[in-house]
Amino acid sequence: MTTFAALRERNYRFYWIGLVFYVLGHRAEYVTFAWLVWEVSRDALHLGYLGLAQGLPLVVFQLWGGVLADRMNRLRLLLATQVLTTATLVVAFALSALALIRVEHLLALAALSNTFRAFDEPTRMAMVPQMVGRDRLANAVALGSIPWQAGRMIGPSITGILIAAFGGTVGLAIAVVSSGMALAMYSRLRVDTKAGTPGGHMGTQLVEGLSFVRHNFVFAALICLALFNAVFGLSYVTLLPIFADVYFEAGSTGFGLLNAAHGTGALAGTLVVAYLAARFRRRGLIILVGAAGMGVGLAIFSQARGLGLALPVLAGVGFTNTFYLTQVSTHLQQAVPDHLRGRVMGLYALCWNLLPLGGLVGAVLAAAVSARFAVLVGGAMVAANAGVLLASRRLRLL
Repeated sequence: MTTFAALRERNYRFYWIGLVFYVLGHRAEYVTFAWLVWEVSRDALHLGYLGLAQGLPLVVFQLWGGVLADRMNRLRLLLATQVLTTATLVVAFALSALALIRVEHLLALAALSNTFRAFDEPTRMAMVPQMVGRDRLANAVALGSIPWQAGRMIGPSITGILIAAFGGTVGLAIAVVSSGMALAMYSRLRVDTKAGTPGGHMGTQLVEGLSFVRHNFVFAALICLALFNAVFGLSYVTLLPIFADVYFEAGSTGFGLLNAAHGTGALAGTLVVAYLAARFRRRGLIILVGAAGMGVGLAIFSQARGLGLALPVLAGVGFTNTFYLTQVSTHLQQAVPDHLRGRVMGLYALCWNLLPLGGLVGAVLAAAVSARFAVLVGGAMVAANAGVLLASRRLRLL
């Protein structure tokens, strides 16, 4: 078993290359829309509206996207969402190139794009097991995290530099080209993705998926770990500017270093999981120890007095975060019945899209007490959740 074993599968190779372009386009879109909204409005409130336009559709439609992924041909649904996303970006590019772009256009297009993404994400996750054998599934899940981790470090930086040099239209051009390349790669897939539950009422099927998770301790516990990570664990990301500027007195340079430390650790964690995926035993124990380790790391980071301690600790936080969540995703993919896969993975993806809520929780605690206190509480919540599950002994026997 090698680090890139799943890429030997033809379908997964095309999917993974397409995912690289998809993530690049996704990052370029988010950075460029934020810049254009600010450039056009010069109003911080409109940036808040943009966040709402991007986040609300994901929360509202993500679970329904999972239902559709279980009712329809998943490949066709993936291609349809990618076509619609690309078309949305083309409209945004055209309006910007013609100097017709307005805040109302950007908010509407952002909402449309993320509505399509709400149906895209559960479908994408549900397709992975159909592209690789079970023996390579863990490796495939880990490799699927690499574009996201690398994209977090590289995508915004490249887009920001190009926007600074040539303007927001170039950022939208990158998003359009990247989305089009992703579509080209996905069109090469040859996967048998017949619908598992084509009949029945969609509402009933949604309830069926939620009921399955609620009555299965392992699935409920794993999704709860992801939920606590999004709402409490990663809320510190919102507060990094305060740590860099106020506590460490390092300004924008310190902010960049802190982000790079987390991203480097996360990427390293993904690569380690990809290499060792087939060798893991007692995955439940590994997951819980990793979650507890992340919580403890956040507590240490919250009290750091300088970058000398903060940077390696934050790299460790990034490592443990990716390390245990990749294992969570792997077990969900391996254990979920295929006819429920879209709905269960849709619920899992919804946890990730609650990150803005976590940022809000952290910001409120920071405003009321301090940023150090907010990160300390977030880490304590993640560690406490892992501790409770560890004490139950039911999850660590996986």
